[in-house]
Amino acid sequence: MGEKKLNMRDLEAAAKASATSKVINTFNRPGQLDKIDQIKQRYSRKKASVEALLKSAMQQKLDGVRIGLNQLHCCLEDVLVIDNSVKKMFGLFADVPKLCNALNEVREENMRHSQYVTAKENLKHIFTVPESVEKTKQWINEGKLLHTHQCLRDLENSRDDLLYELHKLPNQSPHDKSMLKAYFADVEVLSNLLEKQLTFILSRTLNTVRKDPTVIVTALRIIEREEKSDDDALKQQKQTGFLPPGRPKRWKEMTFRILEKSVSSKIEGTQVEEKRR
Repeated sequence: MGEKKLNMRDLEAAAKASATSKVINTFNRPGQLDKIDQIKQRYSRKKASVEALLKSAMQQKLDGVRIGLNQLHCCLEDVLVIDNSVKKMFGLFADVPKLCNALNEVREENMRHSQYVTAKENLKHIFTVPESVEKTKQWINEGKLLHTHQCLRDLENSRDDLLYELHKLPNQSPHDKSMLKAYFADVEVLSNLLEKQLTFILSRTLNTVRKDPTVIVTALRIIEREEKSDDDALKQQKQTGFLPPGRPKRWKEMTFRILEKSVSSKIEGTQVEEKRR
């Protein structure tokens, strides 16, 4: 406090000295006393202008302080509301375990209902698995790849839906899972047969593309669909931990390997022929 008083005194003394110096300089010349009224008015206007600026600056500061206080008040009210909401939420959480126990029967019934719905939707494919497998094998031999792939996807979807329902059960039965996989075992055999057929077609791409390009287009369409199914299966695995049997097939990687091998063989054969010539 002593230093502040000393500073104020020094500032006041400096201001008085500066004012005295200005007055001396102003009235140092002859004839300036005659203009004392004009000079007084000029300094009065400057003083009024400075006071107006100070008042305006002070008003702005006060307005800023008032706005800040209002915002703090609003924040305080919001904090109180949030605090009450959090307390109510924790109170509701306390009832969750009781509700969970009370709804166990509903949850089990919902699980059974979900299984029944899935089974009902796939009844057509479940009862006709042997027939569909034989028909698909015939289509593979006849080169009807799109029909083959559609039937294979239907069988795989039915198998994967049923396996997923078993996966969701809290107490999974290994026997039921093994039995279901065994029942649909031929589906994976069909997938392997289709893969071999696609491999054969892709290995002859350079020859087939000139004679029958539609066969190559069909094969690539099937591979593109399987690539999307792989992506969907991997996303589902991240979310639920369930991965359908045989996934990911990675037929796209297989395609690039075969094409690379086929092109390399073609280039090597061409170089050998040129050397013989």
